[in-house]
Amino acid sequence: MIVRSLQLTNFRNYESLQLALGAGVHALVGDNAQGKTNLAEALVVLSTMKSFRGTTNDHVVRVGAESAFLRADVVHDDEREFLVEIELKRAGRSVAQVNRKRITRTRDLLGTLRTTVFSPDDRFLVNGSATERRIFLDDAIVACDPTRLDLVGELERVLRQRNALLKESGWNPSSATLATLDAWDDKLASVGDEVGRARAEFVATIAPLVQRAYQSLVDEP
Repeated sequence: MIVRSLQLTNFRNYESLQLALGAGVHALVGDNAQGKTNLAEALVVLSTMKSFRGTTNDHVVRVGAESAFLRADVVHDDEREFLVEIELKRAGRSVAQVNRKRITRTRDLLGTLRTTVFSPDDRFLVNGSATERRIFLDDAIVACDPTRLDLVGELERVLRQRNALLKESGWNPSSATLATLDAWDDKLASVGDEVGRARAEFVATIAPLVQRAYQSLVDEP
């Protein structure tokens, strides 16, 4: 897969940028705070509709602008060409298009441009919380199988709703608000079981690959 060009308008510190790319390795070199990471972030947004920095549209849209526009010209290994375009709105729903056709579901965008981010922040996989590792695993599952996006999203929705219910009740067992808690517990158990199986299947699939990669690093030459 090759990104032939990248165009940004009002994204982070870029008022306007047109960058020609192509096959091979590209190194971005420059002083600190000049926007190198912003370029990588833009590619990830074009890939997944979200920033790997965990920020909202309000943070990525350039100061003084109401929206940011991103475009990438992508060529797959089988020579299929894709024009990926995303408008990130400071207020309102973002809009994505592939080859001028509007995308209404994020999962329909996934796989058009595949990206992998490796940064110093990834140390959380070792010394961070189990929650962070689960999120990383779920993101990897969705990247490999976009049809799983709805399942992972449903788990997040149920957890948010259940936690909001508990907070609203003031953690009072006699609160009328908790009358529906059993229903949410049942839903959480059902969806959680599906996600758990998906995680186990994914780990079983990648385990041999990870083992070989690890051995290539530690084996004596």
